[in-house]
This record gives sequence, structure tokens and C-alpha cells, in this order.
Amino acid sequence: MKRTGKLTALITALIITCAMLASCGGSSGLEDDPAVGSWTMTEVEYMGQTLSAEDLQETGAMTEMPVFEIRDNGSCTFQFMEQSGEGEVTPGDDGTYTLTDDSDTTLNFEIDDEGKLRLDYSAMSMVMIFEKQS
Repeated sequence: MKRTGKLTALITALIITCAMLASCGGSSGLEDDPAVGSWTMTEVEYMGQTLSAEDLQETGAMTEMPVFEIRDNGSCTFQFMEQSGEGEVTPGDDGTYTLTDDSDTTLNFEIDDEGKLRLDYSAMSMVMIFEKQS
């Protein structure tokens, strides 16, 4: 029962994240930046646990994983559960990035040593982990 409650909270957090990314746009140069590309969520760190995309799909609660695309002009798109959105990505001086939507909501992410994009959703104590698609 506890696992179901945590899973429900996780799915809710993912949907809220999608809603926050639901609309915006912009341009800030990311030419030749490692963040540029198409990313698919492969894991979620939540409440001290790491859940893989396969774990989430096996529950039946999620049939598709979020997809995040960053363009070299700084614009980005996000697709999840029939919702899509756009945003603006700005690189920081310390290897982190800021994603901003038109409601001025911001999320931070970094690309770790393994080349994974780690999107920090600190309001829900969650990190969504994405891997770049070829």
C-alpha cells in the first residue's frame, strides 16, 4: 500500500512538472552545447528511491516516458501523456542550466559525468533523469 501511495505521488509530480512546462519560448545560444538534443526520461529519484522507466511502466500508471528536446537556440519542448509544452533553457556559469516557462516558473538541471540530464524538481523532492537519444 505504501508503494502505491508513493507511486501516485510520483505520477502526480510528473504531471505537475509537465503542466509547468506547458508553454513558453525564447532564445539563448546553446550552439555546440552538450544539452542540445532529444532526451527521454529513464529514471526518477523520489523519496530516497530510484525508479526506472520500466518500473513505472510495469505499474500501468505510465505508458510513455517524458521526452525533452533542447534546441541550439535555447528553446525546448516537452512531451508527456498527451501534454506538450515549450520553454527556454539558459546555461549557467557552473555547468547548470535553468528552464523557464511563460509563468516564470523555473527548474534547474545539469548534465552529470555519465552524460545524463538531471532535472531537479525540488518542490516535490524529485529528480527526473533523462538520457540523450541518438
